[in-house]
Amino acid sequence: MSVSPTLAEDFMRDGYAVVRGVLQPEDFTAVREEYARLIERRAAEWRRDGLLAPEAPGEEGALAGKPFDEQLIALASVPGFDPALLSELDITLPHMPFTSLQPGSKVHTGPGVLGLLRNPKVLDVVARLVGDEISASPNQHVRLKLPAPGATGRFGARRGETLHAPTMWHQDAMTQIPQSDDTTMLTCWIPLMDVTEEHGCLLVVPRRHQEEHLLPWPMDADTVKSLEAEAVPLPVQQGDLVLLHKRTPHGSTVNRSERLRWSFDFRFFPTHEPSDRPWFPSVVARSVAAPERAATDADQWRRQWEEARDLFVRTGQMVPGRREFSQLVADSLIARWESGDFPTLDAAATHA
Repeated sequence: MSVSPTLAEDFMRDGYAVVRGVLQPEDFTAVREEYARLIERRAAEWRRDGLLAPEAPGEEGALAGKPFDEQLIALASVPGFDPALLSELDITLPHMPFTSLQPGSKVHTGPGVLGLLRNPKVLDVVARLVGDEISASPNQHVRLKLPAPGATGRFGARRGETLHAPTMWHQDAMTQIPQSDDTTMLTCWIPLMDVTEEHGCLLVVPRRHQEEHLLPWPMDADTVKSLEAEAVPLPVQQGDLVLLHKRTPHGSTVNRSERLRWSFDFRFFPTHEPSDRPWFPSVVARSVAAPERAATDADQWRRQWEEARDLFVRTGQMVPGRREFSQLVADSLIARWESGDFPTLDAAATHA
């Protein structure tokens, strides 16, 4: 790994940076194996609960022991597969404003994920931008962009996505509550394989983070056109890190390859600054002043998430969000209802 001595200056000028060769293949072994076991377990639960078609005779257990990406692509090809099930593989609970968490809402926070989040080589880079007292935001994700060879996809406003669709233009600051507007929040995007433009690599718009106001939501056609005109693709190799300023516009196109595009994004901030989602648990990733504060127990991390979920369930509260983000979600829900997308009772049953 070779980190530019001007990393901080370059990052603040451009709003992003790519740091090459930070991680080695062995740094991903634990999280790869963890997700392979996780998808096997989840698939068995989905089949048990009737959410996934049973395996055909003679195919029982055929995917056992296969790499995670092979298992996931095979499951996604099962007729009637609901991509919403894959939210159970994420490292955060359902987070859209107005979401009502359920007692069975699932989040994955295993030791493999925690080990990648706290990898010293990653944190050495992060410390160059946020300091030595580093916390990880609960706004963190595993990104699973399924193959869609031959598909076309353009950017637009953030109108809702599927795992086959482009990731629409957005700024991470759009989803952060105003209380964290001054927090130094750094997104660290970590690919688990080489990612080219064919696979739907990230695209960023340099230096737009310096503008005074956030982009409008929903975005008008002229804004989208200007972002596309200035977009820079960021093809990366496994082991590279992509660092994003929270106000940098970014997105990605569809995955036109035949393999899964798999990545994680973690958000780091100085521990003494406000979290962007205080209703979910942040964890201390590194502390030079008090090393014992750093999270090392994945079971404890999981329990913190379960306690947060149980609090929402017990109080009946819906997941909050920034006003602009919440308004966009509300508008999308209203549009669905106005188009007739809502459950209805059978007329005969209502008069029985």
